[in-house]
Amino acid sequence: MNDYGLLFSMLVAFAIPGLVARRWPLQTFEHPTGFLDAALMPAMAGLAVGRVAAITLDDPRSVGRLADMLVIRSGVEFWPGVIAALGVAAWSARRAGTAPMARLVDIAPLAILGYAGYEATCLFRDGCYGPHSGFGLRPDGLQARMLPVGLLIAVIIAAGAVAVKQMEQRVSLPMVVVAAGIAMVSTVRAVGSFWLPKVGDGLTRQHISSIIVSVGSISLVVALLGSRRARQVAT
Repeated sequence: MNDYGLLFSMLVAFAIPGLVARRWPLQTFEHPTGFLDAALMPAMAGLAVGRVAAITLDDPRSVGRLADMLVIRSGVEFWPGVIAALGVAAWSARRAGTAPMARLVDIAPLAILGYAGYEATCLFRDGCYGPHSGFGLRPDGLQARMLPVGLLIAVIIAAGAVAVKQMEQRVSLPMVVVAAGIAMVSTVRAVGSFWLPKVGDGLTRQHISSIIVSVGSISLVVALLGSRRARQVAT
């Protein structure tokens, strides 16, 4: 069965930053490069690693079965995929003679915006779920209205992409900009997940991983800024 909702979501996730790249042109490439050219290989690597991580955790026997591994809809681990995408982007930058962190800072705002676009298209996938609300949306197959948490996440993430773009101009430490972007996305995902439907009473694996990444990335930002301030005071 063709999943047109997921396909549309992926198209939007690349199309929106591709259009915005005309206003936020990439600076770490030798010639004018569109977002699709810059992000396709890291995105494919992230998708592959995220899928393998998901089936390894859920059903290790499926590893190596091409038919099972290609069913992206059945689950992808978000943060292993993000780590893989960052690694491939950094590797390609090094091969091109560009500082890896400079490349990540360059791509980060557009990549975050692409993720916001993906979240916004929950309307075209299963529906935008959330807690019951009198002024929310009614997902297909349900009678009750729900607060569209996915749409709210998309709006906050998009605003975060703008903030990361501004940080790119104001913060001299590339690692801080990248870590701040990760902290923003992971924190929004962690908070938003409290209102998303789940099976059972405990936190989901994706929720726990977002909390861990949020705490770790925020701690890294604080440590880096604290270290820089200490060096400034010492001098």
